[in-house]
Order: sequence, then structure tokens, then C-alpha cells
Amino acid sequence: MNKTHTTIELFIIEAVRKRREELKISPSKLSLEIGLVRNFVKCTEDYTRGYKYNSNHLNELAKVLKCNISDFYPASYLEENCIEEYHEIREQRRKELERLRKQEK
Repeated sequence: MNKTHTTIELFIIEAVRKRREELKISPSKLSLEIGLVRNFVKCTEDYTRGYKYNSNHLNELAKVLKCNISDFYPASYLEENCIEEYHEIREQRRKELERLRKQEK
């Protein structure tokens, strides 16, 4: 299975999920509360489509989940090279698109 998220992205997604579950808020409700389509949080938490939170999302999530944006980040840096991971993921996607295009011909 292809990797879809960097280590820091996974950390953030899981931190949001944990806080959401602590407050007993469904993924659908949270999506709507922050002004996004109903399935955004669910797709992000499922890791199925490469959905991830950006800074704007995190700001709104912190408001709704009544916490600090920093609560979604590790206390210190992660050892993994997330830039390298990001480039690997992009390369995987590029190769997959190329493969799909060849199949269509």
C-alpha cells in the first residue's frame, strides 16, 4: 500500500481525532462546524484519499474543539525527515498517475 501522509501529518490527524473523540463529536458534525463538506473529517481520519488538515483547518478545529492549535502538534520535533517523506509520497503519486494514463491508452 502506498504511503499517503507524512509522519507529522499523521500525528496531527490523530491529535485532532483524539480531541474530537474526547468531546464526543462525530466526524460529520465536526466537518460541518468548521464549514467543510460533511465527510471531510471522516476521509481525513480514514487516510483513504490523502485528505489532510491545513493551517486554516487547524485554526477552526481549535476553536470548535476548544483547545490551542499547538495541541495538535508534538511537544518537540519528530525525528523523521518529513520533507523527504513528502517528496516520496509525491513521487509515488506521480508514478501511479503515469501508470494509469498508460493503461487508458
